[in-house]
Amino acid sequence: MVRIRLTAPAIEFIEAKSAEDAPFFIYLAYTQTHYPNIASEEFEGATGNGVWADILLQTDSYIGRIVDAIEAAGVSDDTVVIFTADNGPEALPVGNANVSPVPAVHGTAGPWRGTLFTSLEGSMRVPFAIKWPGKIPTGSESNDVVHSMDLYPTLAAFAGGKVPDDRAFDGVDQSKFFLGDQPNSNREGVIVYMGEQIFGVKWKDWKVLFKENTTAFGATESFDTPRVYNLLNDPHERESVLFPHTWAVEKALPQLQEHIATFEEYPPIPPGTPDPYEPPKN
Repeated sequence: MVRIRLTAPAIEFIEAKSAEDAPFFIYLAYTQTHYPNIASEEFEGATGNGVWADILLQTDSYIGRIVDAIEAAGVSDDTVVIFTADNGPEALPVGNANVSPVPAVHGTAGPWRGTLFTSLEGSMRVPFAIKWPGKIPTGSESNDVVHSMDLYPTLAAFAGGKVPDDRAFDGVDQSKFFLGDQPNSNREGVIVYMGEQIFGVKWKDWKVLFKENTTAFGATESFDTPRVYNLLNDPHERESVLFPHTWAVEKALPQLQEHIATFEEYPPIPPGTPDPYEPPKN
């Protein structure tokens, strides 16, 4: 078995940088719960509830060790800790014949339909927890829309910096929202992408889709008229309610128009462009 060590080097890095009284940034992306679902030797069989429960215990324990290391280093009050994911559950289509020697373990998105690599809420909704003692109100929670792209400008604001103004950024600064200085998120929706294709728009508790796929490897269906889902009444996105709710489309589409306009003002950066990138002078 290939053993990937991630937690121990992260802890060593925290200890070293804290001893130097130096700022640090860690991006720690665990391989689980992605397939193949294999718990480490330390946690294999630990729960008695199968490999999925063992993996959850493993991940939770590793994150706990990271948090403990930050506290032991005495830098907890000056360190922002974020736990999130980039997609919903990894699940094969119903009736799939798995020929792998390691059985797949199918996660669940609860009431939401879809898996990773789909345009549905089961793919888009992920956990997000943020910790900054004395700054972010303990125990606060919200169901407002926040995108992972918001982290870049938000962390820049936390650090007293700002993002460049000579290029487009899809992320928005959520620092005041996270700090409890305002009750709501600075965004009402997101553009729904699959790869380079725009599938639709999410606005508040509404979804407008021009294309849809129900599984990661399933076919994509395109619509002559968009499908409109009310996510409060229909979290499983089963019934299109374009009529009588055409008003929801009118509310959702302006953010898509604004997004597309940014490509005219700031053309996409060509693949292979050297870093650091210098935008062309207008």
